[in-house]
Amino acid sequence: MVAVIAVKPMSSILDPALIPDLNKAELVQLQQLLTERSTVAADTAGLHRVALPDKPYQALVKIIGDLASGRVVSLASASQEMTTQESANFLGCSRQFLVRLLDEERIPFHRVGTHRRVYLQDLISYRNERDRRRHEAIQEMARNAVKDGVYDEF
Repeated sequence: MVAVIAVKPMSSILDPALIPDLNKAELVQLQQLLTERSTVAADTAGLHRVALPDKPYQALVKIIGDLASGRVVSLASASQEMTTQESANFLGCSRQFLVRLLDEERIPFHRVGTHRRVYLQDLISYRNERDRRRHEAIQEMARNAVKDGVYDEF
């Protein structure tokens, strides 16, 4: 699936901003356009055409869908540095538990002065691996329960 949209040439990094006046009807219309067509093209004076690979296209569809549903959307760079408290909040654990994971070298980190900093991409990798291991453990428990006759197999 390829989408073509108009973009401005690379400029400076955007500061966090709230966009209070989003027109819900326009967002819904854009969401429908993106989901109905595998190729999208837009032209505006002074802008360039680019083809979007599948992953960025799917991200755009998800962002527009969330905005159309009234959800808050936040974008962050994978190389964003996070404090230990921000990292713990991201993983849904206590800061002390996260610090133990860092000390056990289960999640990479670096120091800024005496403070630990963790890259968002490393937290995402850890979370994905943790979730994969949990899913495998649940599947194994279910297989054992079926094998032991606790549950019937579907």
